[in-house]
Amino acid sequence: MASSAVGCPFHTVAKAPSDSEFEDWLQTDLRCSAGKREFQLGRYTVAHVRNGYQFLEALKTFRLDVDDYRKTGFLAIVPSCEPFDNSVDELRTLGQILVDAGLAESAGALINSQTVAIPFDVVCPVTNIPTIYEFFPVAFCPHARSVADPLYDPALSTPFLAINTTSDAFAFGMLVRDLSLRHFRVPPHEIRDRHELERLLHKCAVVWQNMSANTITSYNKVSEIPARAVHLSADKRTWTAPHNDPVFAEMVKEPHDHEMPALYANRLCERWIAALFDGQALMAARDGQSGGTPAFDFRK
Repeated sequence: MASSAVGCPFHTVAKAPSDSEFEDWLQTDLRCSAGKREFQLGRYTVAHVRNGYQFLEALKTFRLDVDDYRKTGFLAIVPSCEPFDNSVDELRTLGQILVDAGLAESAGALINSQTVAIPFDVVCPVTNIPTIYEFFPVAFCPHARSVADPLYDPALSTPFLAINTTSDAFAFGMLVRDLSLRHFRVPPHEIRDRHELERLLHKCAVVWQNMSANTITSYNKVSEIPARAVHLSADKRTWTAPHNDPVFAEMVKEPHDHEMPALYANRLCERWIAALFDGQALMAARDGQSGGTPAFDFRK
């Protein structure tokens, strides 16, 4: 197989992870606390896709489930015919799938720091107000865990080719909805006492912050190259990664600083309160995945 090809020769069988292999990955290698929670709640769509058409069909199904609050994340696993020589070939294959799905114009641009923002017009799980949450596909590949690979980045590695599509803002909103239903027996927008809702939102922001900090700490421990590890700042308000989140993929690894929930989740909470009690327009924007800023010191 030519490693840059999207399809496989007809005489070669594309290999997908078995159920047991996938379960092992969930239990031992998936270090994202929020992702684990959503998998445990059954709110992750997992689909095997071999081309852009299949990706788009699975994305449409996922979108309908997001509308009904049944799903929050979409993991597209791409069965591959090994071997790929490096991350670049793997990423180009994944990028071509998005091109064929009509979500991007160039695989080359995708693997050179392009961001794909897929707008979902949904009813906000916190305010019950129609709004746009943007979902972002990000490439994950096996070679990202190889120290010898120039694009070594264990935080973006999986033992199989995959595209992970999420919205941190929407997922955080779903956490708020979950805790509201648990503690108040009603969705957040039905809590009429502003003070009570503010207390709930503060508690949720703390939970989301702790989950994010646990994720970063966990991924930091597995990196064999300090310069390619993710880091939490001393004040826990930002985190640093050797990539810019949530771009699809990059050909150059450079440190970027990103906001922690201590900043973006609290900002979202203020917007939700203002929309519910002050009549302000709700703009979810890209909170949580707004992109990082270049950083030059991993010791921060």
